[in-house]
Amino acid sequence: MKRILCCILFFLITASSRAASGGYADQNGRLNKSTAHADRKEGTLDGNRISTLFYNYGSIGDWTNRRVESGVYPKGANGHSYFAEFTPVIGAEVVDRLGQRRHIFSDGASSSGVADGRPTGGFYAFEPLPGYAEENQPYIAISDALDDNQDGKPDSWPWRWPDKKSWYDPSTGIPYWNGQYGAFIRADQETYYRMNDYYNDEFKFLPSKIDTTIRGLGLEIAVRGYQWAHPAAEDLIIWTYWVTNNSTTNYTKMVFGMYGDADVGDDGDQKDDDAYFNKTEDIVYQWDHDNKGAWGGPPAYFGFRYLESPGDPLNGKDDDEDGLVDESQADGIDNDGDWNPILDDVGLDGLAPGMIGYPGPDPDGTEGNGKPDADYVLGVAEPNFEMSDNSESDQLGLTSFTAAAYPGIVMDNDESVWLQTVPGNFSEIMQTVDLTFLYATAYFQLPPLGDPNNQRKFAIALVLGEDYDDLLRNAKTMQKIYDADYNFAKPPEKPTVTAVAGDRQVTLYWDKRAEELTRDPIYGKDFEGYMIFRSTDAGFTESYVITNAYGNKIFDKPIAQFDKLDSLEGPHPIGLDGLQLNMGSNTGLRYTWTDTSVQNGQTYYYAVCSYDQGYDEDFYSRGISEIPNLLPITPSVCAKRIRTNVLGEVIALDINTVKAVPNAPAAGYVAPTTLSTLVTNPTIRHTQGAGTGYIEVTPLDPMKIIDQTEYRILFDDTTFAKSSNPHTLFSVLNNTVQQKRFVADTTAVALDHRHLYRPSIVVKDPATGAVMQNGVDYTIREESGAIAAVSGGRMQSGVTYEISYQYFPVYASTYVAGEEMNPFFDGLKIVVVDHPLAPDTLRTSLTRAGWFRGNALKQAAEKYKVPYDAGRAVCNYAGYISTYIAGGVKTPVPYDYHVVVFDQTVTKAYNNKPANFLVFNATTGDSVKFVFQDVNPAGVLSDQDIIVPLVNIGGRYRGTWQVKFWAPTDSLVLNITTHTWVDTLGIPHIKRDTTVVATIPRAIHPKAGDVFNLSITKPFTSSDQFTFTSHAPYIDKQKAGSDSALNRIAVVPNPYVVTAAWEPQHVFKSGRGERKIDFIHLPAQCTIKIFTVRGYLVATLEHDSLINDGSESWNLLSKDGMEIAYGVYIYHVDAPGIGSKIGKFGVIK
Repeated sequence: MKRILCCILFFLITASSRAASGGYADQNGRLNKSTAHADRKEGTLDGNRISTLFYNYGSIGDWTNRRVESGVYPKGANGHSYFAEFTPVIGAEVVDRLGQRRHIFSDGASSSGVADGRPTGGFYAFEPLPGYAEENQPYIAISDALDDNQDGKPDSWPWRWPDKKSWYDPSTGIPYWNGQYGAFIRADQETYYRMNDYYNDEFKFLPSKIDTTIRGLGLEIAVRGYQWAHPAAEDLIIWTYWVTNNSTTNYTKMVFGMYGDADVGDDGDQKDDDAYFNKTEDIVYQWDHDNKGAWGGPPAYFGFRYLESPGDPLNGKDDDEDGLVDESQADGIDNDGDWNPILDDVGLDGLAPGMIGYPGPDPDGTEGNGKPDADYVLGVAEPNFEMSDNSESDQLGLTSFTAAAYPGIVMDNDESVWLQTVPGNFSEIMQTVDLTFLYATAYFQLPPLGDPNNQRKFAIALVLGEDYDDLLRNAKTMQKIYDADYNFAKPPEKPTVTAVAGDRQVTLYWDKRAEELTRDPIYGKDFEGYMIFRSTDAGFTESYVITNAYGNKIFDKPIAQFDKLDSLEGPHPIGLDGLQLNMGSNTGLRYTWTDTSVQNGQTYYYAVCSYDQGYDEDFYSRGISEIPNLLPITPSVCAKRIRTNVLGEVIALDINTVKAVPNAPAAGYVAPTTLSTLVTNPTIRHTQGAGTGYIEVTPLDPMKIIDQTEYRILFDDTTFAKSSNPHTLFSVLNNTVQQKRFVADTTAVALDHRHLYRPSIVVKDPATGAVMQNGVDYTIREESGAIAAVSGGRMQSGVTYEISYQYFPVYASTYVAGEEMNPFFDGLKIVVVDHPLAPDTLRTSLTRAGWFRGNALKQAAEKYKVPYDAGRAVCNYAGYISTYIAGGVKTPVPYDYHVVVFDQTVTKAYNNKPANFLVFNATTGDSVKFVFQDVNPAGVLSDQDIIVPLVNIGGRYRGTWQVKFWAPTDSLVLNITTHTWVDTLGIPHIKRDTTVVATIPRAIHPKAGDVFNLSITKPFTSSDQFTFTSHAPYIDKQKAGSDSALNRIAVVPNPYVVTAAWEPQHVFKSGRGERKIDFIHLPAQCTIKIFTVRGYLVATLEHDSLINDGSESWNLLSKDGMEIAYGVYIYHVDAPGIGSKIGKFGVIK
């Protein structure tokens, strides 16, 4: 802010003098300078084990203000800073307006003592271009940014990219990622911004004849950062810089370079670093001379490499000695001939069928046209062509390298920088000092705006390793990534995870986006499973314990793992440095897991990480992969990311990471119960249809349950009835009508929910009450939940309208066989079990096939007006039910039948046999015709008789089911017992007794009043509907105020001895750090007062928490902010309307 004010003040003081002296361009530049400075934003790359702060004006790290966030490795509470700052340095030789030869450089340095500062404040440096990040927030666009405001767009992304305005989803208006290789994310984490040097007005040089307000060299730089979470690439970051000459000046002596200040051993230990330039691996690496960092432990090795140098396609030389002279990324030629029409003809958006967000063929016709395409204005090309192919650049290589003790290299002397970057200048590296470096490529030509060769690219890589050998292995991976055009093994998408903390347990649940959205661009659909990691620190250092063959830690040990049911289990056949990833044990996929090995009060961090199958030569033949003949590769696991501040406090969680503190709920807490169709009084009501399956709705996340909300469960058995794979779908409809006001636009506007229920949608103009007409005034996309105004209709862009609707939180689910795979909604989990059309042996005794007894028989007797005697024995014939088959034709029907026995002949069967029973369709209530295969005696239902109910189909009666009756055979069960006895002569004797101990009852024949239930399980159909009402947890005040509840209030630990296990890791260099005790089992609202034994009030705590958390922490500081003394303390808990509790605790030194 001070810099901005200085710039504004300087402008106000000098504006008139500059205008009078013809310096209007300088005046404009100053105004723009202050504006551009206000566009400065920050970001954090932490997609693997390296975490670093960076800025959108070129600086990587910040030695002056944010050192503890710069180059942290490994990320998390146990990490340390390994560099102060890196920045690109770009310059050229020019002749200014006075005819003087000048060397103008711009950079992004922000550290004091290095940056090229203005005398009046600010810098002669790069400044960011606006529009490449959301304006109303402070962060640079990151590919995996969170959507905290729930508008559908990652919070740091702009709604429209200035250079790719058409890259958005037309159905929702949500932008795609602005990737170098297309509208998708290539690495696990990427960042993108643009900057220019237009405000570097240090010298009297005007680079552009078109726009005289542009200063510096008129250069615009597109900056991208890449990180991968794969174990082979988790210790490196790659940065690329695309430099465009937007001026009218043809520069013949350009310099691209990079300044770096690495400090191995962290701040305070940077003066004893050694370094070496390994020419074989083309890497500079640095290490601590005494192998002892500022914290006392051994530091890692740090390396940096000029990964890609700018090419010169205009000098007539084969600069990179690859056999190609002046290959170019802007000549329209596939110089190295590696563009593949089968794999690479994907169009300029880079999206191929099956990829996430694929919108269909490119509207510009570039997809599938049989030739490689590139757009030099947008700066995009198809794979392996032009700017998407690293090998199509005639790279000059590294031409200078300067090493000096800090502050031997500074950016505020352009002439000094020019001399340090003269080609051939390779200085000796000083040892055991605070080292800084400047490495560069020079000289080359950069043509002006309008020339196809006015762009150049260079890239650098920062890499760390536990030791020298580990560093070199990581450097080789870095080279592989570059050779593959920054493509590397891509893990599955991350699942979205939620944690529910309970009493001595933590439950995790997650969605299926990792399975549904994952398609590797090379290996296809290769998702395999989930690993769960747990730690008490945000960096997951506790789980990072698995080492490779060299003893280097490279992977985390999961606490739980769930994988697909396939032939891939155990150690993967392809290893990484002697380590083979465990692929699981064919547990089957799950989406919830409860950790019961936790301690109340302790903070836990969890990550649910998806992993893929990797690849081996036989994976296609084994049916593991859908693609043959791919390169074998180790599996990839998605990243886990938790951002912390300098105090170690968590400031951001990724979608697959969570923080949880288990605790007992508040006193009087009443948990919600499972809703079911199976209980005597079903809490899920079957309001329509005859399906016999069952449904359970389980509370998974109680605090998200919306109290007293009614839901409807609907089924659909017709949509896929005639397909090759007929199946039933079900949906859950939230009956509550949602209302939302929105500002109309012809581009789709996202609503709050997806899967809208079309009959419920009403759109009004709230000002007039006029109802808008679908298809005339607006279009609605029910599935994506978006609405757009129709041009020419009554709905006007920019005007506020109101929409009301209902929606499906679960839509068209195919999981009806008891799978726990349905989407979770409103804190609930639903399981549906459909039944086949078959004889009923699955349900309760009241409904399954057999003779009615008890209350069921009484109800049937009343219905059919037959005698009922509660004391008599009911028929015990077995009834075997099967499908009736006639001429090979089966006609099963979804009907139950009741066979009602009378004491005389009451009808004749369809085959003219007299019968002492009637058959009723229990589903419809009608009596039905039947076939009676009578054995003996005639006309009476007896042993071996068969009954076949009939149904009229097309005027013909057909058999449906049949039941054959079997009478039990009378028998005895004998138990033979043996005992011994001794007579008076001492001779032993054996006696065997035969005793009747049980009897299988004799046959009880059917008699008047007996009713056989020919029960059929019936699948759900479109006519079935269920309803249920959700119930949120609540506090029972009577229960909370009971003596037993109040007596549970306690302090833990008690006594407190020096420290507690759940206290966070101490991150300060001095002082004791945070201490705390917990009061537990508290009412939801109460006041806690803490006294000394003499009655002095030490502290007062106000507890007001959610009802699922009955704990309150105290940091052992008095009301005056002082640490308390050791001793015994009294506490008093007062909960108005509930009760109070007095107790004591001790603090022991």
